[in-house]
Amino acid sequence: MKNFKQELNNILEMLTSIEDEINLAGYTLTEKKVFFTITQLNVKNSVCNISDVISTSNLSRSTVYKAIKKLEKNNMLQLSQSSYDKREFFLDLCL
Repeated sequence: MKNFKQELNNILEMLTSIEDEINLAGYTLTEKKVFFTITQLNVKNSVCNISDVISTSNLSRSTVYKAIKKLEKNNMLQLSQSSYDKREFFLDLCL
């Protein structure tokens, strides 16, 4: 059990270091969850739209939109409109 606690602590320290490095330290847990969900969806599917983030994160639509607006305003991610469906926007990280 002691080994598990040490490994968990190491992971948390690494996560904190990464958050500091990419300037996520000042964001709420919800905003971080949206950011990490977008990251995972982009890696897994190579594209990510707002509906994917809502369904994957289990957060409300308004919560996801607010977080995306803040992340976009702070140049953490960028939105691009789909060329096939003008109502759809794709999300990508600006790292």
